Order: sequence, then structure tokens, then C-alpha cells
Amino acid sequence: MTIRRKSPDGKISLIKKITMNNDNSYFFLANGDLISQRKEQAFGVIDEQKFQLTALFDSSLPNMAYAICKGQVFILPQQGKESDTVNLVLKPYIQPLTGTKIKYFIYRGLQRADFFTAGQSPLVIATDSSDFVTTINRGFANLYNNGEIPPFKAEYIGFEAGFQSDNLLSSIFFKTSVLSSDNNIITESDAYELPMIDIGKSLGRFKQGECGIDVVLDYGDFENPQDESLFQLDLAYAGAQKAMIDLSGMTNDYKKKLKREQIAQFLDIAAFYGSQVNQGRVNSVLGERKGTAIYENLLQQFFTKNKVYVYIQSDRGRSYNFYNNYTISPTANTCIFKGEIENTLTESAYQTLGWPLLIDDQVQNHDLLENKLLLRFPIDYNNHVGCYVQSGKLQASAIDGLITREELSEQTVPGAVRSDYTKPVVLLHPNIGPSGSKIPITTFDRLLYQGKKINYLGLEELGIETALTGSLNDIFDQLNAVAVFKGSEENANSTLAIHKLKLVSPYYNKDQKGIWATQTVVVKDRLDFSNDVYRVTYHAEAIEAKHRLIDSGEAGVDTRTSASTLQSVGSGDFNRLNAGGTFDFVYFSDYQLKVPGLILTSSDGKGVPHMQIGLVKSENERILEAIVTSGLQNVQLMLLDLHGAGNQFISEEKIAYKKYRLALSGENTEGRPTLYQIEQDITVYTVDQYTYFSFLYASSINDLYGMPETRNSYVTFKIN
Repeated sequence: MTIRRKSPDGKISLIKKITMNNDNSYFFLANGDLISQRKEQAFGVIDEQKFQLTALFDSSLPNMAYAICKGQVFILPQQGKESDTVNLVLKPYIQPLTGTKIKYFIYRGLQRADFFTAGQSPLVIATDSSDFVTTINRGFANLYNNGEIPPFKAEYIGFEAGFQSDNLLSSIFFKTSVLSSDNNIITESDAYELPMIDIGKSLGRFKQGECGIDVVLDYGDFENPQDESLFQLDLAYAGAQKAMIDLSGMTNDYKKKLKREQIAQFLDIAAFYGSQVNQGRVNSVLGERKGTAIYENLLQQFFTKNKVYVYIQSDRGRSYNFYNNYTISPTANTCIFKGEIENTLTESAYQTLGWPLLIDDQVQNHDLLENKLLLRFPIDYNNHVGCYVQSGKLQASAIDGLITREELSEQTVPGAVRSDYTKPVVLLHPNIGPSGSKIPITTFDRLLYQGKKINYLGLEELGIETALTGSLNDIFDQLNAVAVFKGSEENANSTLAIHKLKLVSPYYNKDQKGIWATQTVVVKDRLDFSNDVYRVTYHAEAIEAKHRLIDSGEAGVDTRTSASTLQSVGSGDFNRLNAGGTFDFVYFSDYQLKVPGLILTSSDGKGVPHMQIGLVKSENERILEAIVTSGLQNVQLMLLDLHGAGNQFISEEKIAYKKYRLALSGENTEGRPTLYQIEQDITVYTVDQYTYFSFLYASSINDLYGMPETRNSYVTFKIN
């Protein structure tokens, strides 16, 4: 659904993808009174060295656990309690929250006897102890069409199937079985199937005593062991009695910062349910709960029931002020203003005992239904300034949570000096309690804010002080990540979606205007017409888009996203992310090189939904080699403007184009942002500032469509 809005100056603002909140989850217990939680068991900051990722709790009796959402189930022994206790991993099939993608729910401390028999070769129990056991027994029996049913071994659903503790959970959920033959006997590796369970179905009982539950966010279906800011989601983690991040014994400050970044992958289970108080609903055995009934009936026993967690992501995907570029007072380590009343905001640090997280639990004196948290950020008004509230509720009229540079700017009279700080971003949180004593109900906010340029090391050495003008700078990360789907690039095409969002300020009529919140996607494919052309395309897809248009007749962006996939070669041109769009070609000369220029256009009149950088495989391999050579962390692509001033070249055909050299940005051993030059230049062009391409990449598409050279004219090709 698209909304058109006319401002007082007559300009049109288009806001895409207006959706209703469809939050729907199930409480993981029959009711909230069956457990208790002490301070030391709570999710979150313990001290400067420790952060607890598991919300622990005491269960006075063996209490039934329920599926929070529909998903796949994997069960493994709990470390140290292998004989009688298991942990259960639920991977959502249907996401329970709007705007927040959950990767896993991990139930810690279930009774093994509710699932499997004892002994060295356990079987799935035959009794109807839970909906889960009943469902998988029925499914197993149906495989044999009412014939003789063999023993249902626990390993058939993955339990104790010979996994190592360092096996990643993704390798369990995205396994690829291999058939082998020995003396005409066919065997299958990884011969297990993880079962599916529906929302609200009973799973098995938590044991009496201390148990726990984790909520893990989904950054994408990829693996990258080199990224130290990613928590290792392996079987050692999944099988533990509890999980925490412990910095004890670490002496390197940068390494500590990377470990602290890992907390952004986790949520408090209480805040997960509390986030649904405003618009969602939580079902339970005792019926549906909405509004403050969620708090009153389900969350009363949690120590964190009144804590609001605010996660702020900023430049290059790091937490806010990771690079100290927003510091207000170095001595006080302040970088943000916060409070509940605009004229009484106070300088604050973005941290709680050093961990990159704001926690608000202030009781407020008013009679409103929601508490306010106001945040003001430093700003330098560069072209990439913007804010996106991915999860949470804004007071302002910023539909879909997007706030442009203009909306963040303080109003000033003509000629006056602009403020060094934004207007307050006002977040609303549900509350409870009598007038004059409004206590917040636990929830969480996830924000993206970028407001000041980064000072990179290496600018002077490269001689490019004025060359960082590209709108796609620092958007594409995880360059050396690999998809969890098992398949080689030689016999498969792949799409790798990275779910950590980035902010992009796209170009409209040669100016950067508005803001996109984007998901990045890496597509690797081989063109059908040639076994020699392998391509790598980096896409920035608009999750939400908002921009101001001069021409009211211009259409808005039709946002869409892609998921990670694996597909065999020969299934057609795999690069179809801009389905419904077209390529235009315009040929231009760059010195002696005749370049087939690519232009992304929209065939449906809704605008181009993404931007991209297209390379061939050999060029991308030079990037991967440079990552190793550089020794940098958190490496991302940079576009260095070869014109030097952000202007365009004009070809002899009178075609305006821009020309860039690809470079890398990253963090050196001290954590400082640094630029790195790729030894052999990779040159990319753009005509429309939406699609950036190397000569070889554009030529591969030109060859694919067999288009004869057309001088100084545009030719359109459908790509779907």
C-alpha cells in the first residue's frame, strides 16, 4: 500500500509498504505464575565483564513448554546433564514479530524422559506425552503405510546423531545429505529429518529447578568465522545450561569491543512478549492476552518486567558511537542526550556498564497511556544522515519508522547556524500504574542512526580526500561470508541475504534525497549461454523507502526483499532480484573502451527497488584476496570517485557517466576505520547511480541478449 502526502510547499512525499502489526506468538508456559526469576538469573548486564544471554528462571514443578511459533525442532543433550536433561532449539518457520526476525528460540532444561528412552541407543518414546511426541510418532508410522513399524531411533530426528560441539546450528538445520554405495548397500550421511511443530503445541516439560530460554535474532543464513563480532551459534552454545558473554581475562580493548557487539543478537524473552503489548497478541493455554493483560498475566514473575532495552546500530553496522565519532564530552564518555521532557534532556553515554545498550526503567509522572523516551544525536548534515526505527513505536508522523535528514534537522531562521544536534526522536513505550507513577512495561527498540562522517585512516596515502561520494559506500559487508546451503559455486547459483539493515540515501535527479532502509544481498550465478562467465552482484534492496519528489507525477519505490537460496545452474538467468524491472543499455566511450552502460528502470511505474554493484567472479576474487592481505575486520566495499570531485564524465557520445575504483574499508588492529587499496584496480561505472558495473559484467549481459552495438541510444531488455 502506498500513501501520497502533500506538504505545505506542494512537494509530494511517498511512503511505501504501510503494514498493520500482525504480531502473534504463544507463551512458552501455561501461564506466567509457574516460574520465578531472581536478579542474578535475569537476562542482561551482570557487571562490566559479563552479560547474560539466557533468561534463567526457577520452575517449582515440571511445567509443560509450548511452541512460541510454528517452526522446526532440534533436540540435544544438555551439557553436564546428558542423562536426564535436554535443550530444544525452535527455528521459526513463521515469524512471530513484525520488523524483527528471530533465528532461534532455545529452551534450556527440558526433561529428557518426555522425549526419549534411556540407554545408549535411545528411542522416541511411544506415549502421548506431548503434542510434539504424538505428531512425530504419527508421521513416522505413516511412512510405513500401516505395515511393520521399525524402532523409532532418536537419531532419526537428530538427537545424538554424532555431531561435534563446534558444529554450527545452521549446519544442522541446513544439512545436505550425501548418498554413498558400498557393496551395493546405499547409505545416507546425515540421515535425519528435523520435525516441524505448529504454534502453541506442547513440546515437553521443563524440569523442576533452574531452566532458561534464549531469543536469538537472525542476521542471515551465512557463516563467517573471521567475524569476531558474531556470536558463535554452535552446539556448545545450544547445549549449555546457560549462555553468557564473559570478557574476564581479555586485555585487548578492541577485541573486547567486538565481543560486546554480540549482545545485539539477543533479546530478553520478557521484552519479546512485552513488545506485543501495544498492538500484538500473545496466546496461551489459558486464552488470548492483549494489551496490559500480557504484562499482568504473563510477565509478573520476570525481574526484568519493567526494563526497556534500546539497541542503536550506527555506521558500518556497528553499535552507536563504536568509532567515537558522536562523542559529546570525551571525559564523561557522553554521546547522546536522553530523557522524558525535551527541555530537560541530559548528556548520557550509550552504554550500561560498558555494554552497548540503553536500559530505561524510569517511573514517569503523568497520566498518559505510554511513557516517552527522547533521544537527541550529534549531526553534521552530510548526505547520508538518516534514522530508521526498525522495531519500536515513534510518536512522530514518520510512517514505517524512516526519518530523513530534513526531518531530523532543527528548524532555523535563514542564515542562522544549524544546531549540532538533531531534533528529539521520541519513542513511546507501554506503561502500567496509577496517574503520576507510570512504570514502563518491558519492551525493546531497535534503531539505525547515522549522522556524522567517519574519519578514515589511509585517505592521504590514497590521495582521495574528496573521493568518498558514493551512495553505496559501507553498505555491503560480510564480503567473505559463505551461505549455509551446501553447494559449490561450480554447480550452483546462490543468493545470500544479510538481514542486518543499512541506511542508503539514493539519488533522484542527480541529488541525494530521502532515505532507504536496505537489506543487502549477494547473488552468485553463471550465465546459461556460457560456462565461462561467473558473476557476483551485490544488491541493496529497499525494505522501506521514503523520499521527497519535485515532480508529483513521479512514482514511488515498490519495496521487496529476497531470501537466501541455492539453485542449480541451467535454471535460467538467476539474477532476477528486480523482477518486474528492465535493463536499459546505452553505449559510451571511456577513452578507447566502448562500454555497454546498464540502467535499471521500472516496467511497472513504481520505481527501482534496489541499487547494485555488478562484477565478474575474477574481479570479486581479487576483493577476497585483498581482505586477507589487509588484515582488517568488518570489511566493506567503498567507491572511490575517479573524477575526484563527485562530478560526471561526458563521453564523446554525450553520455554522462561516473567512474569509480573499488576499495575496501575496515577496522585495523586498534579498531580504527581504515581504507585499503586493492592492488589491481577494479573499475566500475554508473550512468543512473543505481546500477554500478564493471566493463566485463556489463559485457556479459550485453552478450547474453545478443544486442548489436547501438550508438548514442537506449535499448530496453526485459529481465524477467
